[in-house]
Amino acid sequence: MAIIIENLDAARSALIDLLRREYDAEHDDLVADFFDADRAAVRVLASGWGTIDGMLVYRSETRFAATTRAMVVAAHERALRDLLLAAPRGDALLFLVAGAWTLPTLAELFDGHEVAPRPPLRRPGIHLFIGVRRGSGTLPVIDDDTLFRGPPLARADLPPPAQGQTLSSARDPIVARLRDLGNAAGRRARGQFLAEGPLLASRALDDLPVEDLFYTGDLLRDPTGAALLRRAADLDVPAYRISEGLMGLITPTRPIPAVITAIWGRVRDVADYRPGRRAVILVTEQINNPENLGMTLRTADAAGAEAVVVAGGGADPLHRECVRAARGAVGRIPIYACADLPAWIGRLRAQDIHVAGATGNVEQTLYDADLPIPLAIIVGNETEGLTSATLAACSSLVRIPMASGQDSLNVGVAAGVILYEIVRQRLKVAG
Repeated sequence: MAIIIENLDAARSALIDLLRREYDAEHDDLVADFFDADRAAVRVLASGWGTIDGMLVYRSETRFAATTRAMVVAAHERALRDLLLAAPRGDALLFLVAGAWTLPTLAELFDGHEVAPRPPLRRPGIHLFIGVRRGSGTLPVIDDDTLFRGPPLARADLPPPAQGQTLSSARDPIVARLRDLGNAAGRRARGQFLAEGPLLASRALDDLPVEDLFYTGDLLRDPTGAALLRRAADLDVPAYRISEGLMGLITPTRPIPAVITAIWGRVRDVADYRPGRRAVILVTEQINNPENLGMTLRTADAAGAEAVVVAGGGADPLHRECVRAARGAVGRIPIYACADLPAWIGRLRAQDIHVAGATGNVEQTLYDADLPIPLAIIVGNETEGLTSATLAACSSLVRIPMASGQDSLNVGVAAGVILYEIVRQRLKVAG
């Protein structure tokens, strides 16, 4: 998650260094435009574990038709998502971002659009995007001419957020949307998924793009329910009361959950993925059990993996059981789908990314293996393991040593053992 940097002089130097390191770019004047303004109004966030992998700096807009101007520089997708999920809610943000690869993520997390650069904001490699965080409001109609002509917007100029109400009909369009989110095709079409229960609702409100929240009378009888609804109100997230009967139509979970949240999020194709220079990527192949996949996503999130690639079909990462088992990781950690894993492994290796497959059928153990960074680790399901084509495509194969009597581990446990060995090695080097 993103952290606040209070020392603005140190933040300015770190942002300039990050631009040079990751993009070989000199945009000192754009950086100065933020830090030479009213310094009391400047906010800086950073993302990374042991290193600064991304930075977001923002301040009030003073010239163009937006409420806030922000600059984002990220080394990889995970750092980018960390920062965008911490951006101000309810503001019309004019983003200056390094790299065109950032634009799909902005479009996923923000209601907005790309802007054609014009002076004084036209720079090589810098792209412009204006938007409002999804779930916190709607962007007014602002074309490029209006944007650059100004004047700056106030929050009062933005459309008011939606207001919750009581829903009583299964034919209501909002209920129809939620029922769509119960199947994979509906989730793909609408770009949203559901999270069930007070714990996941609370975690979603912390940092995910929640569109709206739905609750039954049972939530009001829960000691934490009133606080959860107050938090949603403070964030301008619409909260709709519905009957247990309607909740039962939305989800097959029993007992019927007291609250569900609709969250913006997609699984993008791996062709869109741009690995960072020091990437650690977890790849799963043919994980059919959504709870096992969710546990694996949770582990990857906790171990700081840059992304998870889900290959070979299997469970949908946005399935309600996967979301529940992931405990807040879905929507935060980048997730990609891969239809042809051996071919993609070939592309990784062509970029000098080492690919290690986990299997029990080799002599080399995890603790004896050379696992250079950048690195992709591939785990398969407990029954069949990795396919022969995937095994043949890997740079190396490793096994987790086990006492006699067992020949496999739960995939989430196996992923955790491998990823935390990599964490141990990285922290040892850093120390």
